[in-house]
Amino acid sequence: MKAKNEWKNPLILLSSIGIASFGDFIYLVAINIIVYQLTGSAAAVAALWIIGPLTNIILKFWTGSYIDYRSKRSIMIYTYLFRSFFIFLIPFAPNIIAIYILLVLLSVAKAFFGPSSTTYITMLIPKEQRKRFNSIRSFATSGAFIIGPAIGGGLIYLTNTDVTL
Repeated sequence: MKAKNEWKNPLILLSSIGIASFGDFIYLVAINIIVYQLTGSAAAVAALWIIGPLTNIILKFWTGSYIDYRSKRSIMIYTYLFRSFFIFLIPFAPNIIAIYILLVLLSVAKAFFGPSSTTYITMLIPKEQRKRFNSIRSFATSGAFIIGPAIGGGLIYLTNTDVTL
C-alpha cells in the first residue's frame, strides 16, 4: 500500500504532463495549417517555428530567478491555464499578426513552465524514484510526439482547425 501512496503525486504530475504534451502536438498541427491557409506562405509557417526559440532566448535569462522565489506548483498551474486560454483565442484571431502575438504569449508561458517543472519534479520526486519517473515521462512525451499529430490530423479531417484547437 505504501508504494501506491508514494506514486500518487508523481502519477498526477505525469498525467498532466502527458495530456499537455498531446495537446501541444495537436495544436501544433492545427496552427501550422491555419497560418498556411491565412497566408499561403511557407515562410509564414516557418516564422511559427522561430517564435518559440527567440522568446526562450530572451526570457530564459531571468525566468529562473523569478521562479526561484515563487511557488513552482502555482507557476505550473497558472502557465497551463494561460496556455489553454491563449490556444482557445487563436481561432478568434482576426489576422496573422494577432496569431503571432498569441504564439509569443504561449511561448512566454512555456518559458516559465519549463524551469518550474524541472525544479518541481526535483522537489517532488525522491532521488530513488527519479529514473523511473523520467523514463515514464520520456515515454509519455515520445508517445505524444507520435500520436498527437495523428490525432490532430484526424480531428482536422473530421472537423476543422478551429474545432481541433
